[in-house]
Amino acid sequence: MRTDARVRYTKMVIKNSFAKLLAEKPLAKVTVKEICELSEINRATFYKYYCDPFDLLDKIEQEFLNELEENVSQSIHKDFKETISFILVSIKAESELYRTLFSENGDPHFPTHIFSSCYRKFVTINDNKQFQQLKPSEKKWLFYFIAQGCSGILSQWIESGMEEPISEVTAFTDKLVQNTMKSL
Repeated sequence: MRTDARVRYTKMVIKNSFAKLLAEKPLAKVTVKEICELSEINRATFYKYYCDPFDLLDKIEQEFLNELEENVSQSIHKDFKETISFILVSIKAESELYRTLFSENGDPHFPTHIFSSCYRKFVTINDNKQFQQLKPSEKKWLFYFIAQGCSGILSQWIESGMEEPISEVTAFTDKLVQNTMKSL
């Protein structure tokens, strides 16, 4: 069931207003009143979709992760490089929002959630091939090692203004992951 265009527009305005406020101050200091004023909506409209700014942030992140998981499922059957590229293209498409989400005022764990979500799926699909020799604890360590490393690269790329070409970041990240896999 498709969402009404007015609802999509209202949610977009709320998200954009929230991102502007979050760029200026920490999440704990962003109020519903400020979001509503900047969005030019009433509080009832805000509360129709969100409980508070924390819920709004959570839903923005969850929406991104759901969309990402859906789209990554297609590329993940091919290779890790394509998956990383998709993530970077998706983030760059909404660069202002994600620059704010990854800022000191946003969720510091969001980059890790992105790669955890994707890499968990990647490991599950490829588990029978590459990881048979690893103990369950080693698989978990490998997963966290790669997810944390990739999230660090992603955070730095976003913080530096996403200036480096996606292909360059993707190639470097893939090289690190492939070298890690070869060493097992």
